[in-house]
Amino acid sequence: MSLRELVRVAGCIGVVSTLGFVVIGCGGGTKAPAITPVTAPVPETVTLTYLGVAGWQLTSGSHVLLHDPYFSRREVDDVKPLVPDLVAIAAHTPREVEVVLVGHSHYDHLLDVPTIASKTGALVVGSESTMRVARAAGIPASQLHVVHGGDTFASGPFAIRVIHGLHSSIGVPSVDIPEGVKLPMTADGYGEGGTLQFFVTTGGRKVLFIGTANFIEAELEGLRPDVAIVATGLRAKIPDYTCRLMRVLGKPPLVLTNHFDAHWEPLGEKQMDIGDAGRASLAAFAEEVHACAPATQVTVPQHFVTISL
Repeated sequence: MSLRELVRVAGCIGVVSTLGFVVIGCGGGTKAPAITPVTAPVPETVTLTYLGVAGWQLTSGSHVLLHDPYFSRREVDDVKPLVPDLVAIAAHTPREVEVVLVGHSHYDHLLDVPTIASKTGALVVGSESTMRVARAAGIPASQLHVVHGGDTFASGPFAIRVIHGLHSSIGVPSVDIPEGVKLPMTADGYGEGGTLQFFVTTGGRKVLFIGTANFIEAELEGLRPDVAIVATGLRAKIPDYTCRLMRVLGKPPLVLTNHFDAHWEPLGEKQMDIGDAGRASLAAFAEEVHACAPATQVTVPQHFVTISL
């Protein structure tokens, strides 16, 4: 028996709309109500912009998430305390920022974050070491969110999963930044404080941020990012780094290289020349990806050039 016959048996008139809805009018000759078409919501525009070092801007509609923003790019010695470059931060920080994710607490990931949080009111997310530096800079508790691997939370349109990670092999042990730290500090005062990675879903897109070249396979199991942002520097010290990562992530469609530029060189109007060795390393990384994930696109981002997802 057809759907029309079934509703007539029930004493009603059935109308099947082209949208797949069944509108039923019951009673003697009652007219079926008019069908109002339903328009599907337009997906948010989602973009990524490389800010240099391990810094990224993820924009979803009018909302902005930053990951490890570092615009100061200071020259470092063992004596001189590091002070954020307020001019560079003002020039490059978006007017409104929803949340700032901090992967670990070395200066080239954290130095500028308190200034950015103070300027924009953004929520700062990271380890307890990151929180200690933010508190020392006067950021209020309402803007601080300490996280650990396995945590999940939302900020605006961003659904965020925190992943326990590892720092690249630099021959320096991971140390926490102590409570009650005083600013400014020298570079060696910015201890790693543990490493986090972030899996962010927004506007139907899934983005994985890996800010230093190491990871724990078991922590990444089951993640299927549309975009994997992958640190490449010092990866040679991690056995089978690239292929192990591609396999555990299910061979993501797009890989963007990360943390490959000279983080002590100031940003300028022209794209930075990373030198012959840097270019060779990135070319080798693309070959490593394609050896085990031939269909994956590998892109070397340019500073402040927006990538639509």
